[in-house]
Amino acid sequence: MIGIDIADIKRFKKIKQEDFSLWEKVFTDSEWEYCFNKPNPSQHLAGIFASKEAVMKAVGSDIMKRYDLIEVTHDGNGKPNVVLKTKEIHKLEISISHDGGLAIAVAIKIK
Repeated sequence: MIGIDIADIKRFKKIKQEDFSLWEKVFTDSEWEYCFNKPNPSQHLAGIFASKEAVMKAVGSDIMKRYDLIEVTHDGNGKPNVVLKTKEIHKLEISISHDGGLAIAVAIKIK
C-alpha cells in the first residue's frame, strides 16, 4: 500500500518553538527538536507532517489516525524513518522532498 501527502510550508512558518503545547498532539519532542535545530524549521515541520499523513494513508488503519503514534526520525545521513508506537507491526519506508514552497512525502507499506 502507498500513501502520499503534500503540505504547504507557509502553513508552518508561523509555528514558533514556544507553541509546542498547541502542536504536541502532532509532533513528538524529538521531531520538534530536530526541526528547530535546522535553518528552516517550517520546511521540516511540513515534511514531517506530510510524512505522518502519508503513513496514515499507507497503513489504512483506524488506530493510525493519531499523529502522536507516528514518529519520524532521521539517521546520520538524514534519511527519514518511521517509528510506530502501536501494537500493530508494519514495515514502512518513507521519502520526503521540499520544493517550491511545498513538502511532499511518500510512505510505502511493505508486506
